[in-house]
Amino acid sequence: MEVIIAMNKIIRYWNQNRKKIIIIIAIIAFIIIMLNVINYMFKQMYNSPENVELNIEDRQKPTQSVITGQNVSKDITEENINIIKEFVDYCNNNEPEKAYELLSNDCKAEFNNNINTFINNYHKRNFQTQKTYDLELMFNEENSYTYKTTYYDANILATGGPTAGNFEDYLTIINQNEEKKLNINGFIKKQEINQSQTTDGVQITIKNKKVYRDYEQYRISINNNTQNTISISDGQNSEDICLLDKNNVKYVSFLHEIPLYSLSIKPKRTTELDITFNKIYDTYRIMTKMQFSNICLNQENNTKTTITIKI
Repeated sequence: MEVIIAMNKIIRYWNQNRKKIIIIIAIIAFIIIMLNVINYMFKQMYNSPENVELNIEDRQKPTQSVITGQNVSKDITEENINIIKEFVDYCNNNEPEKAYELLSNDCKAEFNNNINTFINNYHKRNFQTQKTYDLELMFNEENSYTYKTTYYDANILATGGPTAGNFEDYLTIINQNEEKKLNINGFIKKQEINQSQTTDGVQITIKNKKVYRDYEQYRISINNNTQNTISISDGQNSEDICLLDKNNVKYVSFLHEIPLYSLSIKPKRTTELDITFNKIYDTYRIMTKMQFSNICLNQENNTKTTITIKI
């Protein structure tokens, strides 16, 4: 009975206010339609060729570091972007020899100073299809500029398809003999150090370091002037050889990459090692020391010493 009464009230309300209700419904429908039309127009405007070109241009000309907030002038940015564009164009146009000539001498050494190594290990691997790219300025220091470069297939950009062809690289522009050159493949720079420390007849010299996006590698020389075979580590603890920053935070070495026999040096002998450290590239964590904290001078009585070298 109550349901019938309620239904009668609704019918009566509809009959009394039919025109008003129809007008309200029509207004709401009109607003929804207009919102959809406006939304469609904005999408069309945003995706117009002019705006797509502008958005791509913005992504390819960053002037501010996303890490430090430092700004780079438009003139320097233009110079940096030109050499990156030139490099990518050569790779896209299957001219790897010309792309190779844009690399710094240190970067060429990463490919064993061999154009065929560059072609096989970089060009063929990454540029099987033509690429376009986005840039992010990561770091700039001492006239070097490092850009995170995201490559993706040019035809996929137009179709909005899968991103299987995407890859990332870190490109660094440096000055070499007053000419801009590129470091690629995550290689940032090489830096001479040549710092030594002698303790208890053991001299350790840090000759240079090579900085990569994900790690640092140091070339060291160990001169054993004692009468005993020494070891700079037993290979068990990655903290035996570490880097220290100004706050004495440790960055451990990848000792597992070094054969155990290479960590021992016979009397009156000198050996060289490349030691890699777990240090991601940035410009605000500055390494100040390298520490060898478990040098064994005499295996019979287990005599130990520590050598710390400023870098």
